[in-house]
Amino acid sequence: MAEKNFRKDINGLRAIAVLSVLVFHFSPSFLPGGFAGVDVFFVISGFLMTSIIFRGVENNNFSIVKFLIARCKRIVPALVAVVVTLLIVGYLIFEPLTYQAIGKHSFSSLLFISNFTYFFESGYFDADSRSKFLLHTWSLSVEWQFYIIYPIIVYALSKILSLSKIKIAVVVAAIVSLSLSVYVSYTDPSAAYFMLYTRAWEMMVGGLAFLYPLTRYKEHSGKIEIAGIALIAASIALISDKTPWPGYAALLPVVGAYFVILASNNKSILSNVVIQKIGLWSYSIYLVHWPFIVSISKLNIKISFFFYICLIISISCILYHAVERRRNYSYGVLALFCISLFASFYVSKDGISSRVDKELSLTASEYHDKYYGGSGTSQGGLLLNFNKEKSKSTLIITGDSFARQYAHYLKESKMPFTAIFKDGCFSTENFITKENGSVTVECYRRYHNFMVALQQNEGAYVIYAQNWVDNLVLTDKKTNKDVKDKNANIIQSELSLIINSREFNHLSGRKLFIIGKQQGSDVSVYECMARNSLPIYKYFGAKCPTTESRKVIQVNNHLRSWASKYENVYFIDPND
Repeated sequence: MAEKNFRKDINGLRAIAVLSVLVFHFSPSFLPGGFAGVDVFFVISGFLMTSIIFRGVENNNFSIVKFLIARCKRIVPALVAVVVTLLIVGYLIFEPLTYQAIGKHSFSSLLFISNFTYFFESGYFDADSRSKFLLHTWSLSVEWQFYIIYPIIVYALSKILSLSKIKIAVVVAAIVSLSLSVYVSYTDPSAAYFMLYTRAWEMMVGGLAFLYPLTRYKEHSGKIEIAGIALIAASIALISDKTPWPGYAALLPVVGAYFVILASNNKSILSNVVIQKIGLWSYSIYLVHWPFIVSISKLNIKISFFFYICLIISISCILYHAVERRRNYSYGVLALFCISLFASFYVSKDGISSRVDKELSLTASEYHDKYYGGSGTSQGGLLLNFNKEKSKSTLIITGDSFARQYAHYLKESKMPFTAIFKDGCFSTENFITKENGSVTVECYRRYHNFMVALQQNEGAYVIYAQNWVDNLVLTDKKTNKDVKDKNANIIQSELSLIINSREFNHLSGRKLFIIGKQQGSDVSVYECMARNSLPIYKYFGAKCPTTESRKVIQVNNHLRSWASKYENVYFIDPND
């Protein structure tokens, strides 16, 4: 881009966006709404893509193929560099389970479908966010999907509609996408977060800044820019990961970025040389920071915030100058892309388990079956029947992932049983937990289907296992208000309602087994031992903890006391 066309205000926006993400991912408490920086990136991309597409269409020289090739040259080389580095480093220092996930996620990231991958990995038994090295590439996948669909639709419409009508179509599409975003953020938070149809409006809002530029009040461009920056600042400071996202709340950073771009202020307050450099390196910074955070988390390395910022910017600067800045790539990059894709697929099979001792060479599903047991068993509050050759089950099991971990054993036992699971959910007659700030249909369904199972299987014993925690935030189903204290009393009273319910029918001889909260561990002993069997760790491997001091879990005492009041209720402490 020629220097005279270079938008310092947009480059400054990139700096704000990437710094907010950078801080949030290091410590969410520092900047609770820092993830909104991704939404700012979406607005910027929408503006730039719309300007390229509409100018090309208006001049009758737009080529979808050339457009996509240009996008590839901009995005792919640096992404491939990060993936290749991750595959090499991962081979040396991470055990098969982690390395298998690296391969799987690298493969989907290179194909720009990682948003779908992470959407389907939203369950408890999948690695948490700080175990997914390329989690941040979901936004690149969403953008790339937009790059494919958006120009095709605009180009097709240009053959039958005038440009003015196409502009109106973009406005309508943005409104539809925003409406879906608001609705789905409450009904299916994971889909709302990861899917294109709930994110497209953010990019189209950026496009509107190009389609309907500021022609009046240009003398107030500075004030409009400041207003936009203030909205972005408010979003990253006031919003948190408990806020349904995106949706209404996402209007804050999106409209803020829109104002900054619309203002097109030649004397932008974002012209500071440091801000401009960070904006220039923002893509490299974004690519590098998250794999780094996951790596030090996996290796249990603690660093200061200052050292983190300095290190990330230094590495990103190298990536920018060595890879990203160069655009005259030959077929060598295409070859490296194909090799990386093949290598990722190969690694995703078993994480090259031959690198470690045989007894530690497990795949992800084998690991879950051996150590958790929930792999391969559906959840979502569905009513599931197993091993049923006769009309009724002899056992009903319900709860969250702490219950689902027993599914594999029960299946193998050949006992006819009914299961109702929903990970991360507590659901009773009067109370329920929220997921990402909103109550889900699946969590509601878990309690309803549990009651159905009790009616259908009279006399069947019941196992109820749950992550019983004292600090659980419960929501009153009737008032929709959160209750943050007296959880022990609420849990006991809700369990009593189940015992005394018509569906439970305790006179039938039915028994209830409550499994208490099990002691957790801060370290995965399996991962540590498998990692230490790698050749490189034979020289400086750390010792793995094989025992952990016993902790008193207060909620178990409450449950034990409650169960002792009923003849047909039994408390099982998994820590005994």
